[in-house]
Amino acid sequence: METIGAVVLPKQDRAKPAPGVNALSNRVVEGGYAADGQPSAALFFWSHTRFLSDFTFGLHPHEGFEIISFILEGRTRHFDTKTDRWLDLRGGDAQIIRSGSGLWHREGATKGARVFQMWFDPGFNTALRTEPSYTDHPAGQFTARASGDVIVRDQVGGDGPIRARTEGLSISRVAVVRGARAELDVGADRFSLVYVLAGEARVNGVRAATDDAVRLGGASVMTVEAADSADLFLVSLPSQPAYQPVRGR
Repeated sequence: METIGAVVLPKQDRAKPAPGVNALSNRVVEGGYAADGQPSAALFFWSHTRFLSDFTFGLHPHEGFEIISFILEGRTRHFDTKTDRWLDLRGGDAQIIRSGSGLWHREGATKGARVFQMWFDPGFNTALRTEPSYTDHPAGQFTARASGDVIVRDQVGGDGPIRARTEGLSISRVAVVRGARAELDVGADRFSLVYVLAGEARVNGVRAATDDAVRLGGASVMTVEAADSADLFLVSLPSQPAYQPVRGR
């Protein structure tokens, strides 16, 4: 359904078991395309995963991409060949891997953990010539700013602590109280996706409930009318970055 430049991507169209893992994964973006088949600019992959048992991924490589993980609930841990140690992350924490010229890592999650993992293309060929790095961000680094019935926590861009190389990337978590109406400027000529973590709202005219996503379709303003208190995750970046994003790699 498309209304006022917005398209809802329902949970039931995306929810499926994660391959080789005792987990459920809602994939909003795969291979550089949103779930409705539209190109997703420099956002290459976005999954919401709920782990149904403890799990550890084996040592595996990454290169080029920036990988940002948001721990929504529970606990995860990671090991990489850059730092050569295991580190824990808990609900509210986040981590960015700037994989650059390449590194190997392992990661694990405890039963009940919920995680957003997003892959961004910062200019793949250029990134391959940069030194890889990790940064973990504890929950306390993400400060809130309130405006009436709306609370915004910037993750990347604005007041957010995460420093990404991906051109023009902006990520925020937005809470709107029940019955309130909010407008947020996302900027013109941008690809923007919203994920409903909890609650129910009309986003740019389309109804979205928990675990649905909404593609804003190029709208420069996100309008939220909260039928129930809504907890939203907003990702926005230029529709046409200065470089050609890789797709289907």
